[in-house]
Amino acid sequence: MHMTQLLNDVTDQNIQFVTARVEGSPLPSADRRVIVTGPPQAVEVASTGDVNLLDELVGMLLDHNRAWAAEVMLACLTHHEENLVNAFAAHPEQWRDSLGKNAHQRWSEWLKPRRARLRWDAQERAFVEGKEQ
Repeated sequence: MHMTQLLNDVTDQNIQFVTARVEGSPLPSADRRVIVTGPPQAVEVASTGDVNLLDELVGMLLDHNRAWAAEVMLACLTHHEENLVNAFAAHPEQWRDSLGKNAHQRWSEWLKPRRARLRWDAQERAFVEGKEQ
């Protein structure tokens, strides 16, 4: 199934995730990892390792009904903004009303200089920065 088709079913209403303490972190509420747990399409997408997925997720940030889901997925896949997701996990509407308004611009600016250096790390289950090829 094509990535876009899988993402069609990923919305703010059905995104499911947990945050887990990063091993070695001295504080249980800081340095949290975002782990997508549902729906099944989101879990599948989160394990593909396809860097083009990041562009599709950044585009989803412009959709009011899918922006929070995109934020969660991007944080999970890049470990960037995980603390924001953790902070707003119980109240995503507050994220939408504040940081969500400029999320597309923020993520676009973050991704642009890094895109060519991002490599899938299967152990981390995330994209990490490497040397540009």
